[in-house]
Amino acid sequence: MPYDFSGKRVAVVGLARSGKAAALVLATRGANVTIYESKATVDMVADLKWASEHGIRVVGSADSVQASDLAIVSPGVRQDSPIMHSILAQEIKLWGEIELAYQIAKAPILAVTGTNGKTTTVLMLAEMTRSGGKRTFAAGNIAAGSLAQPLTVAADLAGPDDVIVAEISSFQLETIKTFRPKAASILNITPDHMDRQNWGEYVQSKWRIFENQGNDDTAVLGSSVPFIGNKPHLPNDVRYFDTMARPDWIGDLLLPGEHNRLNAMAAYAMASSIGIQEDAIRKAALSFKGVVHRLEFVDRINGITYINNSMCTNNAAFASSLSALAGKKIVLSGGVFKGGDMSQIADAVAKSNVKVLAAFGRSGPQIAEVVRSRTDVRTAVFETMDEAVSFASTDAASGEIVVLNPGCASFDQFKDFEDRGEKFKLIVSSLRKAAGA
Repeated sequence: MPYDFSGKRVAVVGLARSGKAAALVLATRGANVTIYESKATVDMVADLKWASEHGIRVVGSADSVQASDLAIVSPGVRQDSPIMHSILAQEIKLWGEIELAYQIAKAPILAVTGTNGKTTTVLMLAEMTRSGGKRTFAAGNIAAGSLAQPLTVAADLAGPDDVIVAEISSFQLETIKTFRPKAASILNITPDHMDRQNWGEYVQSKWRIFENQGNDDTAVLGSSVPFIGNKPHLPNDVRYFDTMARPDWIGDLLLPGEHNRLNAMAAYAMASSIGIQEDAIRKAALSFKGVVHRLEFVDRINGITYINNSMCTNNAAFASSLSALAGKKIVLSGGVFKGGDMSQIADAVAKSNVKVLAAFGRSGPQIAEVVRSRTDVRTAVFETMDEAVSFASTDAASGEIVVLNPGCASFDQFKDFEDRGEKFKLIVSSLRKAAGA
């Protein structure tokens, strides 16, 4: 039976985009909604006005959640935070956003997690299901600008004959209860978010995506995806996308690199599991041009190609992205290193025809030092990305590539990786104007 929210006192933790979406969906279902937000938002006045217009309270005290029947927490809320301690101490029913979405969804959910490649795979899979005649909602933790949609919104809008394709993070999987995707995939697991989860916690949270699946569901994963302890639960239908026979068209993708061919195979396995025909899958895959901030072509100025790969925030993404780009490269790297073995960045630089590594931001000096100590590649260190781009534009020669490939989080100097990527594109646009092109 669907959960009845009518008259229920629900606390939504966080006044960000997903929290507001959850609160509104709950309010339309008759819940008495209170949003808890401990910090002033950028648009606090507008947010308070919005909440008031929809009969939603906004509070700043953790004690305010104590009388709640249910608490909905965003993935950005740490498990050891004061608000979580308050919720758990009061034994309040606790759901994350994806659990809420699952409880209200009428459409089947195809869920994708992994360290790298999630957004590309989700959007490619969504195109495949649309090509197969399904009204499709792409949602969840997608970091793709205007294409992003909270999962609760998609769940609210989608009908039983539609499909929801969802990008799911390890943080979101921490709080699932009954979340059961019709098809679920782990693309890969490599060290990431070590500032919040240790390796064991990170791996185990990823594998929870299969936890509630039944034998009429499908699990799609790489054959070498690691697990901790006993092998996790899997349904009967398990498809290993990296060892499946590849269709002939897989080599004709517009996206460069073996990692994108693997992403396409994972999407292919998931789409076919719900009956999408191969002709429709092939048509969608071969017309898919990629996602903003992922090896995104920006411009070619005086023969120099500029590539925006701001989404690259960890070691594995750094290496796979460089290997996908043929030609001599000037690599812009830096930001806030999220943990793991920094020498992996140096090893990737050594293997990828890199002319110069231009490091910037908080972790820039450490990255440059590791590269210097392990390779013969020239390095340069700058305080800001602007300075690194300016240097690269003068150091690069015609036929070479300048690629923003940070390998780090963006929060030292930018709002998020999207902000970093957009700033990079603005800088390149100014270079074009200066060149008079």
